[in-house]
Amino acid sequence: RVLVTKGKDSGKIGTIAEVQPDTGFVRMQDLRKADFYVPEYVRKENNDSRAIQPQSMPVPWDHLKLVFPLRDQTTGHFEDVVLDKVDLRNAGWVERKNGHREYIQGQRFLPGVKTPLPWPKTEEKDKPEGHDDDTLRITVDEATHRPYLLQPPMPPSVIDELRNKYSIFRTRHEPAYIAAKEAQDRAAKHKENLARLVSTPLAELKELRRQERLANPPELSEEQLARIGEVMAQEKQNAINNLSQQ
Repeated sequence: RVLVTKGKDSGKIGTIAEVQPDTGFVRMQDLRKADFYVPEYVRKENNDSRAIQPQSMPVPWDHLKLVFPLRDQTTGHFEDVVLDKVDLRNAGWVERKNGHREYIQGQRFLPGVKTPLPWPKTEEKDKPEGHDDDTLRITVDEATHRPYLLQPPMPPSVIDELRNKYSIFRTRHEPAYIAAKEAQDRAAKHKENLARLVSTPLAELKELRRQERLANPPELSEEQLARIGEVMAQEKQNAINNLSQQ
């Protein structure tokens, strides 16, 4: 049981019906209810003719305080006490020998007191019944596949499903695909060689002129050599002038 400290029904004590650990909210049995309109088709399915029905609203954890019966040292009777703080001890995740992790609920204590506060009783979950056709745990844990370096870790068809069979990023291909690509490259090379052997009259004329230029390189005349010398002398003088100005 808990005490509502904020919002609607503040100051009232109620029982928690549902805990939502993922959201940090709870739902209470008799408190924090709101009226909702229920459509007709839902009423027919639930066999309830009421158009307006109350439903429990989620309550944040920080709006509640634990109510626990403690024995009065004077009278010896149990009285409900609102606990402002509770210590949680020996709780946390524990790793088992089989590698699985399990959360230990731990125990609740009042601050400075060694007497534990028992957890509320919960209904034990029904264990599933075993049948003759169930797989044994020892069979489930048995290692039936051991990969080797000389064998692929999976069938080639599965590799094709994981990566495109003809992807440019793929480093392993089937022998038939490699042979086809090599034949395609040889055909392209042969076609290029044929293009070099078969030439047109215009191509032959261009090749003849190229050979003539290589055999008879052009010679510079005296005037051209003199002009080149003048330009070189002028550039040299300009460079000297620039250095002297700096």
